Amino acid sequence: MITTGAAAAGPVLTGLRAAAREYGYALVVFSVPGRGRPAVSAAVAGLRLQGVAGIVLLDPHAAGADLPPVAGVPLVPAASADQSDGARRATEHLLDIGHPTVWHVGGPEDGVIARDRERGWRETLERYGADVPPVVRGDWSARSGYRAGQSLAVEAGVCAVFTANDHMALGLLAAFAEAGMRVPRDAHVVGFDDVPEAAYFAPPLTTVRQDFVAAGRHTMAVLAARIDGLAAPGGGAVRTELVVRESSRPVRR
Repeated sequence: MITTGAAAAGPVLTGLRAAAREYGYALVVFSVPGRGRPAVSAAVAGLRLQGVAGIVLLDPHAAGADLPPVAGVPLVPAASADQSDGARRATEHLLDIGHPTVWHVGGPEDGVIARDRERGWRETLERYGADVPPVVRGDWSARSGYRAGQSLAVEAGVCAVFTANDHMALGLLAAFAEAGMRVPRDAHVVGFDDVPEAAYFAPPLTTVRQDFVAAGRHTMAVLAARIDGLAAPGGGAVRTELVVRESSRPVRR
């Protein structure tokens, strides 16, 4: 397996390792420090020299169409959750509890996952006829979420925020608290990923959960079919689940 996004790879790798064991394969991880086709191609060449049966590419910045061609070794992108659908669930939740619109702290503009989550948020607001605020951009880190929270805390009318991941939500919650904004009294916040720590944030974070084991199983099913020369199963996007916690407690009427 090749990964070009080590910071985001942990839960995905856990799911893939579990699925690989079910299929009787051992998973070898080859981390690529850079991004782009040359770096991935070099990693593919290194894995081919090791005699691997197949390769999974975990790259949160690239789409499946960007996979380099490989002779003799099946190469598939890692399956993931339906990012846009997860963002839709988060945004609908905030709108349904009474907010006129939802602000968004997004990930890097060049990231496929960030774009998909932003698209789900934007399309949901448009479908509801709600205003679409400007995106506040982060880099997935709690520090960038903190900076985003500082800017949103002084913005008039901010009462609901969907952050593109839980780590940025953590930083945003800290910035809101420093500014005297109490969550959920003064604003509601929803994250994405349901990291293990999310239930212990202050307050516990409402977030979108991804089933990494299900994604790993689908990825391995596709790879195993290609190794055996069979038709690969369809689909690939795994459904998400909204986990409601204290950070988006419904507004009391």
